[in-house]
Amino acid sequence: MIAPQAIPAPSPRETVRARTATKRRTQRARQRNTIAFGRVLLIVGLAALPVLLYVMLTAKLTSTSYALAQATQDKARLLEETQRLDDRIARLESPERLAQIAAKLHMHDPHVYAVVELPDTRVPEPPRGIAFFGSAGDWLKH
Repeated sequence: MIAPQAIPAPSPRETVRARTATKRRTQRARQRNTIAFGRVLLIVGLAALPVLLYVMLTAKLTSTSYALAQATQDKARLLEETQRLDDRIARLESPERLAQIAAKLHMHDPHVYAVVELPDTRVPEPPRGIAFFGSAGDWLKH
């Protein structure tokens, strides 16, 4: 058997150096791990970015297609409703119907037609030209 040897006690200076070296090693190891994790995260993010863009564009295309289909249905419905309303207006304005309503109200065609002339309601055109010259502008026109 080997006899135990006496281990000399480290000096305080060596103890401080050892502690400092250990702290430095742990800091460097933590930095390396953080940098490695960041790199992996960056690579995964760059790989996932095109996939996310593709999914986003596909979703936008799909929603636009649904909106177009909805607008087409709305247009068809509105055209049909417009046609129905036009038919109803034509029925209500028909001369036969108006004649029936006039007969119920004891209305008839007038014997004498009155012609009324309306006064001229046009607004006169404002004078053109430079106000400083007054009627000189009229002389120049003729």
